[in-house]
Amino acid sequence: MVGGIGRECSLAYAAEGARGVVMADLNYEAALDTAHESEKLAINPKYKALALPIDVSDPASVAKMVAAAVETFGRIDYSVNSAGVGVQKPAPADEADLDEMNRFWKVNVMGTLNCIQAVSKVMKRQEVKTITNRGRMREVGRGVILNLGSCSSFMATPHIVQYTTSKHALMGMTKNAALDLAQYGIRVNAICPSWVDTPMVDAAIEGNPDLPKLMKTIIPMSRIAKPEEIADVVLFMTSPRSSYVTGFPANDLRHARRFITSHNGKGEGIFIGDDDGAHHRVMVNGNAVANIIYSTKSNPVDMNDEKDIAYAKNTEPGIHVADGSVARLIDFAPGVESPFHRAMSIDYGIVVEGTFELSLDSGEKKIMFPGDMSVNRGTMHKWRNCDQHRSGRMLFILLDVTPLKIGEKLIEQDLGDLAGEYADIENP
Repeated sequence: MVGGIGRECSLAYAAEGARGVVMADLNYEAALDTAHESEKLAINPKYKALALPIDVSDPASVAKMVAAAVETFGRIDYSVNSAGVGVQKPAPADEADLDEMNRFWKVNVMGTLNCIQAVSKVMKRQEVKTITNRGRMREVGRGVILNLGSCSSFMATPHIVQYTTSKHALMGMTKNAALDLAQYGIRVNAICPSWVDTPMVDAAIEGNPDLPKLMKTIIPMSRIAKPEEIADVVLFMTSPRSSYVTGFPANDLRHARRFITSHNGKGEGIFIGDDDGAHHRVMVNGNAVANIIYSTKSNPVDMNDEKDIAYAKNTEPGIHVADGSVARLIDFAPGVESPFHRAMSIDYGIVVEGTFELSLDSGEKKIMFPGDMSVNRGTMHKWRNCDQHRSGRMLFILLDVTPLKIGEKLIEQDLGDLAGEYADIENP
């Protein structure tokens, strides 16, 4: 969408060095004008602008646009979903125009979903992108999807129920997409500006002449935003500088970094890795995220020719590895509680941040603080983040064990509701 914010985003990508930008709009002439303008601002000598017509409410039209983008550029790194419509018939909720409500639903909600579905199919197949920053390499995922929300995604304004409803729905969609696509290295976010100086807001003011007075009253800066100010935020949110920003539950915790060492030709120690782990998995209905710090497949570990590094990078382990080990960092959303479960392993649990309750199936419980450790020897247990307002973080190290009998009873692994939360790999 290249009206207002969409247009400014297209120009900003060109001005910041993008290799190519696709401008797609229901108004093809507007898309073409923006494409020509972007060519004047582009600083990348290989820059190419592609203008396409699109009806985001039509899945076939969206699929055609995505196919053209991939055919032209080979991949899609960033997708900004800015298509939207403005209120033309403001009215109280009990008098809202149903045709206009349907129009909002088709464009703002289903249009965004159509774009997410078509683009994510492409991004899933792409290679993970790697960048070098301050002399260090790191992976930044397969792609970024950014949805244009609104302050109306969180609040209501009188007489625009159709807009408020659609933007609340878009925010829920963004959260779900972020959780569902994180495992593929695809980030999904939304930005939620208030009023912006765009044709859509102009149309809204035409329909409700009292809006300017309301804007001046409730906006702290006493003015609406300029489209280029929103475009600046869009560029940051889609760039590698925000590579750890997505709909994960623990966005109030510091970005954890992993450093891996090896040896140079003289046998001296060197750092060969600086990243945030090779495998991530969203768990517990989107209320926790697991980060595999490292895993091994044997004891002792064979480090010759960096075989262990290759295994850890290429293999996402199950809850534990037969004859091996797993180090797993898990961030818990505020107040979240895991189901009861038992892993047949020695499980060292270390509280990194927050306060946690460890409960056993016997009814016994312990409260643990940062630095406290548990040694779980195959017992049925569950964890709870005690803080209702802040996320918490724990490090778990799991070592394989021989079969355990209590009396004549063989104690078996029982993951309960967590059974589907781990990669289905025991010892490949």
